[in-house]
Amino acid sequence: MENGRKKLKIEVFFELFFGNFKRILTANLLFAIPSAAVFVGYYFLYTALFDDSSVLSIIFLLSSIILLYPFYAGVVMIVRNIVKGDGQAGAVKTYFTAVRQNSLPFLLHGFFVYAATVFSYFAIPFYIRMLSASWIMYGALFFCILVVLMALYASFYLPLMSLTYDIKFRYLYKNCFLMSFGEFKHNLAATFAIMILFGVCLTLTIVVKSVTVLLIVLSALWALFLPAAFTFCYTFFIYQGMVDTIASKDDVSRELSDRISELQTAKPKPALEEEDFSDIDISRLKDTDDFIFHNGRMVKQSTLLKILREKEAKEEVDMDE
Repeated sequence: MENGRKKLKIEVFFELFFGNFKRILTANLLFAIPSAAVFVGYYFLYTALFDDSSVLSIIFLLSSIILLYPFYAGVVMIVRNIVKGDGQAGAVKTYFTAVRQNSLPFLLHGFFVYAATVFSYFAIPFYIRMLSASWIMYGALFFCILVVLMALYASFYLPLMSLTYDIKFRYLYKNCFLMSFGEFKHNLAATFAIMILFGVCLTLTIVVKSVTVLLIVLSALWALFLPAAFTFCYTFFIYQGMVDTIASKDDVSRELSDRISELQTAKPKPALEEEDFSDIDISRLKDTDDFIFHNGRMVKQSTLLKILREKEAKEEVDMDE
């Protein structure tokens, strides 16, 4: 608060970014080292395997994402700590700890990001070219863009959620895809920030006429600024919403688990349909396949919700009679 005025979100954004610019720069430089090694290796492999720019060559070059993604864990960890207000841990130690502890999960995440990138790279231009062939292609293009957006927003949450929570892979990806549209307002703000970032970088490259100078500028932007700045843009806008959503979900599951445990100690175990759930608020249950602990076993929330609704409907019929 300054003079009783609440800071605008954009003010907090720039305050955090420039106030922690040294840590962001360090994260970028650390990520630039494996990036340089991977890019050089791919350059020599590309020249040895391909004579021209073909579809296979593009697919091959994009596969570098898989090898780089484990090292990206360090960048995400540093940026996440900045956004959550943790300014104590050193950037270098945080980077290498994150990479060491998350290499395998992030390698697997890299396959998802790679597949989504390849699909986006080829699918959208294809459907745009096909628009003149049939009006149906407009619907296909719209659906394709929705899929790409869902994959893009899921890829925002994927590294953050993987580093923040200990969740099984299937629930991790499920939550990421649900939040890709469930947190649409925050995702849109993140997209807008990223568009401005790349717009500024594109402006810098447009004014450059020499190919050599252009390569130098692009290399400098990648090594000093771009990956960490990109990560900061989406993390700043989606992190708190992700934490609030997961926390709310955990609170509901914990509350239901506590109430069901009380029922278990108070009464013998009847059949699931015959149990007394009168003190459970049906509005707090989610119609999902997420499990909660009930009467010594794991039961889906959707199953409990179905039983409660049936009991409620039966009681209403009995009252009418």
